[in-house]
Amino acid sequence: MKLPSDESKYLSSWKYVELAKYVPSLKKVIRIKKNDKPFIVDIRDVESFRIDNDNIGLYTSIWHYDKTDIDNSTRLSSLYFDIDSADFAESYADAINLYQYLIKYIPEDSVLVYFTGKKGFHIECEAIALGVNPSNNLPNIFRFIAQSLKEKLSLQNLDFSVYDSRRMWRLTGSRHQDTLLYKNIIPSEVLYSDKDSIINYCKTQASNTVREQSFSAKANEWFRDFTYELEIDKERSKDFIGYFNKYGSSAFKSIDQKEKTFTPKRLVENCSAIKKLYDQAVENKFLEHEARLFLCSILSYTEDSIEFLHAILSNCDDYNVEKTNSHIKDWVKRRELGIGGRPYTCDRANSVGVGCGDCALDRKNKYVKIGEKYVETQELSSPSPIRFAYSSKDKGGEYGSNRKSR
Repeated sequence: MKLPSDESKYLSSWKYVELAKYVPSLKKVIRIKKNDKPFIVDIRDVESFRIDNDNIGLYTSIWHYDKTDIDNSTRLSSLYFDIDSADFAESYADAINLYQYLIKYIPEDSVLVYFTGKKGFHIECEAIALGVNPSNNLPNIFRFIAQSLKEKLSLQNLDFSVYDSRRMWRLTGSRHQDTLLYKNIIPSEVLYSDKDSIINYCKTQASNTVREQSFSAKANEWFRDFTYELEIDKERSKDFIGYFNKYGSSAFKSIDQKEKTFTPKRLVENCSAIKKLYDQAVENKFLEHEARLFLCSILSYTEDSIEFLHAILSNCDDYNVEKTNSHIKDWVKRRELGIGGRPYTCDRANSVGVGCGDCALDRKNKYVKIGEKYVETQELSSPSPIRFAYSSKDKGGEYGSNRKSR
């Protein structure tokens, strides 16, 4: 996985990997440990591991971690596929089929095909291009995508055992312990040739250079569509009958869906957290990732609020219109599908360090949407700044749009 070269970028923190190597006497891959704990290193230290072990039979975790403590880390990886068969021709056919499908949606430079050194292929779709966000649920998401593509493309040789939370992955540029062939990125002209050309290409170590990655809105939309399908499947499995048993039919309440009017002045004057982030963007030209998500969750309900969101973020030096619009579309789509996209509560904002830290808003009964109706529960919901953001009467003011041309 190619990380940003700029260490100030959010994803640059996911720089730690686990190490393992093949032990001939045991005929298995063994994780390296230190003081009986997983040995986690900065990816920049992997080269010394390669040298110390003659570059043979080496592995790192497919997952990158943001801390050296796996139990308290969040995972990040490129979307990956393992294609393996005793018959090279079968593996090769599936690899070509999958590759040709993927490059319809993902930039070719972001879809990497590796020959693993014996009889299989690894295909990785770069995380930055896809807009993959760190999450410990990624193994489930990636497995779901692989299963979907297995059925769609009639793939016969996908290995689904690789989608676990501690998966080790043969180190790029290392030699296979049996064949001594290198795991190399296969250029398209070699990939589309034949078996002998691929084998010959892997007799020497290639540069295996991965270009600096850029966010692709098209690739991100393709990836997000799978996450929506997965979340919809989860929603279908929920036991809504429990709501009826617990609250009864009298809990139903029809909601008059009035058109929302965005009230920026009221929002900024009543929520110090929003005001603080607004000022940070203007003064520091930078906002943390979580702060941007918080703002997006509140300011993505009307055209005016989206305009205001762009106005805030456009003050940041790394403002990216395409990426911002993709995040907005994601929040809106999840709300439409009923699988998330809800505004940050004050509790959540405080827990991630972007809230005011001292919310005094009163709690109200939580409503759960079922079809076109809302069920009122007796559970108290945490308040959210969104109650100040919209009303049926315009209370706009001085905090209007100052968005840069885009």
